[in-house]
Amino acid sequence: MGWLNEPVSPVLRPVPANEHGCQSALLVWDNEAARTAVSIGHPLIKDRLKTILDVFSRRKAPRPQDKPDVISERLRNRILLLFREVFSGKWTDGAFDPPGDHTREFWEQMHNSLQHLYGRPRLSVAATRSPVEDAFAFVANCTTAEFFDFLELTFKTDAIWRVLHDENHLVEAVNKLLRVENAPYQLTPIVKCEEPSRDGVGRTIRTVAWPKVIRVEEEVTFVEAVAPALSVLSSPDYEAANLEFRDALDEYRKGHYGDCLAKCGSTFESVLKVLCKQNGWAFKPTDAAKPLLKTVLSHTKLDAFFEQPLILIATLRNRLSTAHGGGAVVRSPERHVAQYAITSTAAALVLLVREVGL
Repeated sequence: MGWLNEPVSPVLRPVPANEHGCQSALLVWDNEAARTAVSIGHPLIKDRLKTILDVFSRRKAPRPQDKPDVISERLRNRILLLFREVFSGKWTDGAFDPPGDHTREFWEQMHNSLQHLYGRPRLSVAATRSPVEDAFAFVANCTTAEFFDFLELTFKTDAIWRVLHDENHLVEAVNKLLRVENAPYQLTPIVKCEEPSRDGVGRTIRTVAWPKVIRVEEEVTFVEAVAPALSVLSSPDYEAANLEFRDALDEYRKGHYGDCLAKCGSTFESVLKVLCKQNGWAFKPTDAAKPLLKTVLSHTKLDAFFEQPLILIATLRNRLSTAHGGGAVVRSPERHVAQYAITSTAAALVLLVREVGL
């Protein structure tokens, strides 16, 4: 706790029992300043809860054959030390000079989010004196899945955009530490798009996809296929495909391999439609992957024989996924088939986007 520099004055205390003798499940701060400090803007209730609840532990359904998620204490410490430097304003991306110290703001906001995520007014079992200390004590000793929740929620705090202009600098730094420690995980990049504001004055930046912790089955596969695909899909034009591909990764992690194949097929089809739209090539919104692929390939230098391996992504969706009814036949594709679909989809979309861009 020493690196927080000084104790924080707000102290948690239970709300007095009401007239029925019941004690509130909430806790309040001892002073008004702390109450206002915890506020994180004024988003719509449904949007705020959806953002908080969309985290690693709630997406990941462990499979019987899976090893438990484990990270070393040294990796956890490395990441917390990195966050200390970033949120204190000592390490920056050069956009703010200087950004100031937002450590306390970050941990107060994190405490608020974790309370809602886990439904626990007090997070840790330690004798803490403030929400900041309570949040830090929890994160320092929580399970690996809960620590990954913390990582993802970090990018959903207001404090982060007070110290960084581009949050992907922090994503890259965390991924560097994960690689250094040989941890089989990576954070996906944050994706944003700029669009006209609702009142018609100026423009606003909208977050399309938040960083998510994904398991890296094989380092080469991730570095050479999945990571480049996520980079390509970060363009605002590929917003739908980006979300579909990330869903495919989520379904794979959950063991829902049929749904994974369906999402891979949707990603492939969405990318083909974007390429046609970007280049003014004629197509119908109802076109399936095969005619779309023929159109795209006809405008590239790729040989005709590329069509057969590329269209296999759509064939897997049609034959093995849950996208179409299987009748009396139960469709249960194996894990290695879903893994093939993910890597093939990633490689295919990178190939086509780069080929068309030549």
